[in-house]
Amino acid sequence: MNNNIYRLSNTDIEKWKKKSDIIIIPIGSLEQHGAHLPVSTDSIIIEYLAKKVAEKIQCLYIPAITYGISYEHEPLFNISISNNTFSNLIGDICVSLAKYGMKSIILLNGHHGNLGSMHYVSQNVSHKISSNTRVDFINYWNLMKEFDHAGEIETSLLLAINTKLVKMKKACGNTKEIRGSKIAYTSLTSSPGSFLKITGNGVWGDPTKASKLKGRSLLNDLILRIEQTIGELRLYN
Repeated sequence: MNNNIYRLSNTDIEKWKKKSDIIIIPIGSLEQHGAHLPVSTDSIIIEYLAKKVAEKIQCLYIPAITYGISYEHEPLFNISISNNTFSNLIGDICVSLAKYGMKSIILLNGHHGNLGSMHYVSQNVSHKISSNTRVDFINYWNLMKEFDHAGEIETSLLLAINTKLVKMKKACGNTKEIRGSKIAYTSLTSSPGSFLKITGNGVWGDPTKASKLKGRSLLNDLILRIEQTIGELRLYN
């Protein structure tokens, strides 16, 4: 049975709500991912994960929210919205779903730049929704040992999801040496226009090492870990 609300009628959604009060909201971005990946990479990956997890736990999910906070990629292509706009947009969606009767709203985040605002969505809507409704978020890369931007990891993920979207002949790793710890990197890349200065070409990692086989393994592991994390969150409902 289809569980993507984009394709369901009100009657279909009512049937689903009787089965499960969980709904997954995948959140991505539109930003440069080198010369070999589409700007919608984050949105494609996160919607795929939402779909597969929703199928496993038998709940609803919505199409990916494709607008995020990507100012760090300036002057390369990005469509960014402000922190306030992002928080209000996601918050309003959560309020609508809570009023409809969804008791567990899972924000599945696929873009690092959205992270700061994600912390405040639940706070911002707490006075608008029932105390019986939880709004939680999961950053999928936190469930992985390694991560990158348009490098081996993300390129492998997209190869496994849709090989046709990847232009491997154009794949090229970062052209500047990335120094320092992950903690320093996280802070540095939060500044507008910082990503190009740090990487040299907007890529972090080596996409030439990517493979469809590795992508499938990563996806399978992520789906399992997200499912487990949602189960852990449900313990507090």
